[in-house]
Amino acid sequence: MDTLLIIILLLAAFYVGWNIGANDAANCIGTTVGAQIVSYRTAALLMSVFVILGGTVQGHHVMKTVGKGIVITEATVYEEHNAAPAPDEFRDFFPDDRLPDLAILVALLSAGFFVTLATFTSTPVSTSQAIVGGVAGVGIGIVGAQASFFKLGVLLKILGAWVISPILTMILAFVTYLLLGRALRNIRAMFWSNILGIAVLISAAYVSYSLGANDVGNAIGPLLNRFPDKGPQLAALGGIAMAAGALTFGHRVTDTVGKSITPLDYSGALAAQLSAAFGVHLFSMLGIPVSTSQAIVGGVIGVGLTKGARAVSTQRMATIFIGWILTPTCAAIFAAVMYRLLDYLLR
Repeated sequence: MDTLLIIILLLAAFYVGWNIGANDAANCIGTTVGAQIVSYRTAALLMSVFVILGGTVQGHHVMKTVGKGIVITEATVYEEHNAAPAPDEFRDFFPDDRLPDLAILVALLSAGFFVTLATFTSTPVSTSQAIVGGVAGVGIGIVGAQASFFKLGVLLKILGAWVISPILTMILAFVTYLLLGRALRNIRAMFWSNILGIAVLISAAYVSYSLGANDVGNAIGPLLNRFPDKGPQLAALGGIAMAAGALTFGHRVTDTVGKSITPLDYSGALAAQLSAAFGVHLFSMLGIPVSTSQAIVGGVIGVGLTKGARAVSTQRMATIFIGWILTPTCAAIFAAVMYRLLDYLLR
């Protein structure tokens, strides 16, 4: 029975990773494909290599935050965090000083479900928000609305990063695109076009690496509760799952990011991707799960704004913003209700 449960949990984590790859492929290669530098298949293969590399090398930072930094599951940590003894029911909630297996499964499936819905509607949503919402939701399902069981400071830091990240990348992309335009006025167009195309591919690889470093933690972070000594193996699993998602079902959202927000030339693709990669990589090093979707969309908007507000599709942006709000909210509510229901039925 324990072996079957482990297999189910690993499959659930692979499902979430597949979803992240399918939805977030756009964040890595949407601008590259949108600028018609290479085909989608070639870009997806490039992304796959660097996603796995980023997850394996640096994915552990965010894994720890998602796996153990949101819900307090250890009595000693509870006492340090609240400067008070753990309540009598603490052992009933977390008998093994970790999230119950059912909670891990529900958190993963809740996040994966809502990202799947978004991918089918070609909407780039935040997979970071989905998994954080799922983990917070099962926490509520276990302990109810008891704030003392949550690391509210960490949650506020994550929420703040979700707001800062797209604004940061938008400003960076805006400035970078203008600087590129000024620097290239006197360079021969054909020569620069070839060099810029190569630079865009390099920036796509950097975004992919940053995605792996940040979002592998979203895919398999909850499993770190169950397998605390298997971090590198879990990171590799998450990276492979994300690569599979990009290769099999990432085309829909890629078209949205690369073509539907604002028209992109080579310079625009480079400015948007470099800005997004820098922002996501920065937060990854801090162990904060941020949205690569928000980062790249912020970068694309920044490029579009250099041509005036009318160059940005407000209808498409409204759809994306609504998705960013609904994803963590729905994932949290769904996870809380589903955990309570399944826990009641399985007792």
